[in-house]
Amino acid sequence: MKRALLILFTFLTFSTIVFSQEFIGLRQSNYSGIMGSDLNPASIADSRFKFDLVLFNGYLGGYNNHMQFNTRKMPYWWYRSFNGEAYEDSHEWLNNGDLDKLVSVDSTESFKARGLGQLFEINDGNKNRSVFLNAEFDILNFMISLGRKRSIGFQIRSRSIFNLDDVSPELVRLGSNEFEFPNVFDINIDDEDFNMSMNSWIEYNLSYAQVIYDKDKHFIKAGGKLKFLQGVASAYLHSSDLNFNIKNDTTANSISGNFDYGYSENLGGFVESKNPGEEFSSGNITDFASKLGLGVDIGLVYEWRPNFQKFKYDMDGETDLWMRDQNKYKLKVGLALNDIGGMTYQKGGASNNFNINVGLFDLQKFDDTEGFRSLDSTLQSFSDSNFVTFDNSDDKEFYMNLPTHINFDVDYHIFKNFYANFYTRINMKFGNDANTVHYPTSYAVTPRFDHRRWGVSLPLSYNGVAGFRTGLALRLGNFFSIGTGDLKPLIAPGKDMNLRGMDVFFALRAPILFKAPKDRDKDKVSDKLDKCIDIPGTWELRGCSDVDGDGILDQNDSCVTDSGLVKFNGCPDRDGDDIMDKEDDCPDTPGIPEFNGCPDTDGDGLMDKEDNCPEFPGPIKNKGCPYKLLHTIDEMGEIIETDTLLENQTFFRFEHLNADQSQLFLLGEDDGSQYIRVILGNDTITAIRNDKGYFYYKPLPPATIEIELIEEEEEILKAAFNNLEFKTGKAIIKQSSYASLEDLARLLMQKPEWRIMVSGHTDSQGKASSNLRLSKKRAKAVAAFLVLNNVLKERIDIKWFGETKPIADNKTKEGRQKNRRVEMKIL
Repeated sequence: MKRALLILFTFLTFSTIVFSQEFIGLRQSNYSGIMGSDLNPASIADSRFKFDLVLFNGYLGGYNNHMQFNTRKMPYWWYRSFNGEAYEDSHEWLNNGDLDKLVSVDSTESFKARGLGQLFEINDGNKNRSVFLNAEFDILNFMISLGRKRSIGFQIRSRSIFNLDDVSPELVRLGSNEFEFPNVFDINIDDEDFNMSMNSWIEYNLSYAQVIYDKDKHFIKAGGKLKFLQGVASAYLHSSDLNFNIKNDTTANSISGNFDYGYSENLGGFVESKNPGEEFSSGNITDFASKLGLGVDIGLVYEWRPNFQKFKYDMDGETDLWMRDQNKYKLKVGLALNDIGGMTYQKGGASNNFNINVGLFDLQKFDDTEGFRSLDSTLQSFSDSNFVTFDNSDDKEFYMNLPTHINFDVDYHIFKNFYANFYTRINMKFGNDANTVHYPTSYAVTPRFDHRRWGVSLPLSYNGVAGFRTGLALRLGNFFSIGTGDLKPLIAPGKDMNLRGMDVFFALRAPILFKAPKDRDKDKVSDKLDKCIDIPGTWELRGCSDVDGDGILDQNDSCVTDSGLVKFNGCPDRDGDDIMDKEDDCPDTPGIPEFNGCPDTDGDGLMDKEDNCPEFPGPIKNKGCPYKLLHTIDEMGEIIETDTLLENQTFFRFEHLNADQSQLFLLGEDDGSQYIRVILGNDTITAIRNDKGYFYYKPLPPATIEIELIEEEEEILKAAFNNLEFKTGKAIIKQSSYASLEDLARLLMQKPEWRIMVSGHTDSQGKASSNLRLSKKRAKAVAAFLVLNNVLKERIDIKWFGETKPIADNKTKEGRQKNRRVEMKIL
């Protein structure tokens, strides 16, 4: 029995050489990447990582709540102190006997006073004892972000957990002292919840997470992990009613209890020194001991983002985007239910549930029991002696549950890169389930500095097995992380400090983080898509600019602010003459290249703006006007004399002819004129075209002739009067009056015998003298307009009357408007 019980406590003496699960201070980080999915599978959605690959990770450590190691006598630090072969001081320390003796609580003070002892029982009020050991490592673990809301991951993970729970201190003392512990002799001891269980398995995990709610301040993501499980090895021994009374180191007064007991076949030779071919080996991980099992993790994360506007941006044609390289929350709450499921093992050897009930008993019958196989043989021999009864209903297989637990954490963003996290892991092992392993319920508060490239965490944690701890986690460049849940072992050697375990974790990774999109020219087009990286532009033009909207990018546009044509590199050609405006001297009038875009309408080699006769071709020396020849002829049509009208001349001139005599003229090149102006001596006359195309002049009679106008002529005179308008208070004729006055001038030219009376009038507003002057100026303005249209001034009489001859009431607006007039009368 002694040997069998010692097997149960083997892990107590090696509790500092195994891996553990926690990674405390790292998995809570915003930069834990795929490693955070082991805490909450929802964490990988909307993470800071495009891709994260864990090449390898593990956690070295272990704790118990029965004994502690005092480090005051260690000669060196850990490695050198335990290297007795190389260092004489270390050899002497390792062999002085202190490490072979576990000092009980009641002897601790005495031993320390004498400078003895290094392994001491923990004084915790004689509570039941526990050991928790866990081996875990990832050999492949990666995640990929799919778009802005979804992520997937894959993981190959090895895990091993050992639990020893609710063991009475008396049983531990007996086992650790090979039953030579008189203080517990002849005492009835009850271990009603005694439990030992272990499981080692491989997981192939598929992870999926996505955002399920995203509205301004509130953000929720959910995730799950599907696990395919292959058991490597498992064992359990559980009793809910173990009672015993030890008489001395060789004899028990009584032992009784019902036991659930089983192990996988490959554990049969574990700790067996007599059967070397049966030692357990996990070297070949393809030799699995269980059927394929399934497991599930599910998780939910809520983020409160009160300053969400700071983390929104527009880029590449999309609006209201989250900054994927930034942590947006002020408060984050995560909840996950992990490790639901398990796997089925076949029981190995002769393992079976049994009952033991014996009175006075020789403990030396267990001396040859060194492992599961020999324990089976011993139990079988006890059955033959009627000490043990086996359960015949045992189906020879067992289902080993995963360590189901709840993870709950609250993360608060203090400011910048500083955070504080509260985390608890709650064990979900219920009742007296023998076929399960579990994590101890734990609590942790972790302040941390969490930069995207490196981080420092100081976890303050507690659980019933490890007690209170202060840890340290370092994240270096996101490629390597290292830390511990308990700093004491780092500083304890040579100091009077008690250790109940130690741990150190590490991770080697190859991540790719999201980066803020670069936008050098701040045009909301990312540099990687911006075709004009230094010039602000628009998304439609892929970051290039087209200020004038002519479809030609500014960097290719020779006229950036003027809309133009492709063939002119964006410069305009308003008149469409194929000469760009900036090289066109006449940009609004179609022209020809010879004159830099200016026109030559009559094609006489002189541009219009320099051509005094732009619609009639003429020699350049005559400024583009054609030479006009006027012949004086007799009644037979014979040419008597010819005059040439040059460009700078207005009238044909025959100085030796007299205006008192009738004259007959003929144009050399008929231009269709209805009249011509000729200077005869000192007088200027107008000759009118007759039916035969000649121009005839006859002197006016000296007496005034009363003219009787036909209806058409009356309408022309009336229109000239009705349409005549001046600018307010001035003698400037408005342009709207030109057409009717020009019609009047043409009528006068066709009637050379007519004269015209122009008289000006005003209303009574203002001074009478000013009104008289204004009426004079306006009458003269009308006369001047007619002269400009070839009416001889000798044919125009001008009068002005101011306000003296009203035709309506000056007290009304309508009356005053009628009084402001220029009257015209044919004489």
